[in-house]
Amino acid sequence: MIADFHNDLLTTPQAGKEDIDKFSQSVKSGVCALFRGVREFSDLRRLADTFRCCKTNNLYLGLENVGYANEENIEEICSWNPVYASLTWNEENELAGGCMSSGRLTPRGKKIVRTLSSHGISIDCAHINAESFCDILDCVPASIIDSHTCINGVNKHPRNLSDWQMKEIIARDGLIGITFVGKFLAARGATVQDVFKHIDYGVQKFGVDYFCIGTDFNGTDDLPVGLYDYVGTERLADIFVKSGYSDSAINKIFVQNLEKFLKN
Repeated sequence: MIADFHNDLLTTPQAGKEDIDKFSQSVKSGVCALFRGVREFSDLRRLADTFRCCKTNNLYLGLENVGYANEENIEEICSWNPVYASLTWNEENELAGGCMSSGRLTPRGKKIVRTLSSHGISIDCAHINAESFCDILDCVPASIIDSHTCINGVNKHPRNLSDWQMKEIIARDGLIGITFVGKFLAARGATVQDVFKHIDYGVQKFGVDYFCIGTDFNGTDDLPVGLYDYVGTERLADIFVKSGYSDSAINKIFVQNLEKFLKN
């Protein structure tokens, strides 16, 4: 079993108690991401309430693209107790610039970032562009993470982190979740080996304590061959074993680093 920093279960239509229960039994710990998409705020509230009523102790809420946040609703959003919130998806919105667009952190975005941080909610830098990333660093002295990404040093992509960004996240005791999205992992034909390459790159550069897994299951169909569900992660673990990783290091990457973050 693994701990998962980003599963888009709540993005799927009509996600309910049975789905949440199944997820809780598939992972040691997991974060369910609530994605904005085209939903109205009332729909997001309903899904957050459903999750909080149905979840077990090993599950947590994350928010993806909180461009809907404003001075009127931010306290309610914080009361949902998400462990993290990302500001954008791929495009520029009311708060910041996405990775596929220009744009900086807006005045409203700066207020939202500071309010989220003051409530102990980590700012998720997934999907944000480099300029807005730097603006977040100026607003928030700590508690910055990336829930689901890959690494530019292995495969260059606008959604991936560069070394300097990982360094900034790690300097703030943040955590980086390596995702299973194929086009982030490799230019073509991603495999389980590519997931290992990204995690191993980060570990060799910065140490084993700062990386975990953020699958993006239920949020993408672009998955590596043979890595379509949590059972498939056993193949990934085997690669770490064959590459000489200790049981302790593997357990940190697959479970302990994320569980430590969630408990803190």
